[in-house]
Amino acid sequence: MSQGALPPVTARSDQQNIDFGRAFRFVFDDPDWVKKVLMGSLFTLLGVFVIGGVFLAGYIARLIQRAARGEARPLPDWDDLGDLFSSGLRILGAYLAHLFVVLLPLLGVAFFSIVLAGGAASASQEAAEGLGTLAGIAMLGAYAFMMLGMLALLVYFPAALTRVALSERFGAAFEVQANIAFIRRNPMNYMLAIVFYLVANFAAQFGVLLCCIGVLPASFWSVCVFGFSLGETARLGGERL
Repeated sequence: MSQGALPPVTARSDQQNIDFGRAFRFVFDDPDWVKKVLMGSLFTLLGVFVIGGVFLAGYIARLIQRAARGEARPLPDWDDLGDLFSSGLRILGAYLAHLFVVLLPLLGVAFFSIVLAGGAASASQEAAEGLGTLAGIAMLGAYAFMMLGMLALLVYFPAALTRVALSERFGAAFEVQANIAFIRRNPMNYMLAIVFYLVANFAAQFGVLLCCIGVLPASFWSVCVFGFSLGETARLGGERL
């Protein structure tokens, strides 16, 4: 395990649920939260250029580690940007690989539709209409499959993200059985982590009102809620890697 990696977490016999209140307020309990949130807002803004998203993903990975250790102040500092960048690349790469699998059927149907369009151009009107109908049905089916895939990704990928963060191994994202086992060891907290993120993300849409500090800080806060909740899930579940 590389430097700074999380040591194995001892299993707990007094397993409990994530503290809802702390998940939503821990950012503001940090004495340096203003500085850290402003930096996070900057990288959230830079996310439109991708590179900001890489640093942000690395930051969330570090937050997961610190929460899993049970640190009193889990919100990390924005130091050692090189480590944040390398950690973020692992997370982003894992996500893009999973996203590609979800989008693959749609890409396949798109190619199939192009082939059908080429055939329709040289076919009779009746045959062309039949090919067009077939392409439309195939596209609708692909979109439906993609929506189901995105839902499955929402449920599954946080486990892969957590295990990559804790182990600092890119390959952990593709250990499907181990990732599913992570979910099954503590399903209630795992689902709570996802629900907390969805609630925080919804609240972030009203960032102008939330703490009166704007949309970007609120968006950063929402992903911190998610990272903390995943780290707590690992801690309360006695995660071992």
